[in-house]
Amino acid sequence: MPVDKAWNKETESEKICERIKRCFTNRWRTRYWVSVVYYEPEHGYNLFLNIQPRNAYSRSIPIARLADCDYSELLDIITDVRQTYHFTLNYLNFPDDQVRKMRRNFR
Repeated sequence: MPVDKAWNKETESEKICERIKRCFTNRWRTRYWVSVVYYEPEHGYNLFLNIQPRNAYSRSIPIARLADCDYSELLDIITDVRQTYHFTLNYLNFPDDQVRKMRRNFR
């Protein structure tokens, strides 16, 4: 029996962009990047917006949790978000071949 997902691929990228918009304040000398973390027990992904002002500690703000998400769906969501925001992407806990593929796709 298929389980309904708690998120929708079409609306999730819009929600992620809204959360980034709320947290993003284009400050001088501040570094911003998005971390995409693979979480194996749920077969899903977590996305975090990282903010680091110069000479200060970085903050990591959770912006999305995609449980039971396929790799192809993740690529579609990231592609939609990258059309709005061109942050650097940091990939954690991914197999090497997937990291290479994502780095090629999102230059």
